[in-house]
Amino acid sequence: MMSEPGGLLPVDTGLVMQTLVEAVFARVEERRGERPPGFIAEVLETRDQTLAGDNPFDLDNRLRQAGYLSRLVEAEYFEPARRPADWIPEMLREYHARAGNWPQAIAEACGDIARSEPLGKPSPDDELAKSWRVPGPGGHVRHFLARRTIEDYLRELEGPVEGDPAELKRPWLYGFFVRACEEALPEEAVPEADG
Repeated sequence: MMSEPGGLLPVDTGLVMQTLVEAVFARVEERRGERPPGFIAEVLETRDQTLAGDNPFDLDNRLRQAGYLSRLVEAEYFEPARRPADWIPEMLREYHARAGNWPQAIAEACGDIARSEPLGKPSPDDELAKSWRVPGPGGHVRHFLARRTIEDYLRELEGPVEGDPAELKRPWLYGFFVRACEEALPEEAVPEADG
């Protein structure tokens, strides 16, 4: 293999992405079944934010769990992913002012983000692509990880999927952002989260 000027080796970005996505997916699958602590489990599993259309709630819920665990696994693999997103506390305060409690605020915020995030590969400069605004491997890795998860979970589904399978990215995103919100809870929300 020939190195480029400066001693750098050329890298196949597609291969790196595929390897990275498979590694995170495998680790998430190992942790399948883990439930978050406290009220976060209720937020993750709420039926008030059904996002998988007419598909079984079980599929919606499993995708949420995978999204949640994916954010946990990111923190294991990537140093930047151990930092919370600095924009989330203020967003949650705004939702809390309307909702009146933290679980509802988180559920509504995550539902809104999941519905507004692009279903295709998100552009880093797209304001709606909040998956790029959470520290870690970035929106493209998260997009491909969601698609990889959906592909696998659809094989386990009995019967055909209702609607566009791309829409199944929404519950995965919901779970991902529930974890991103959990790690960035404002100080005033933490006692409620612990109780």
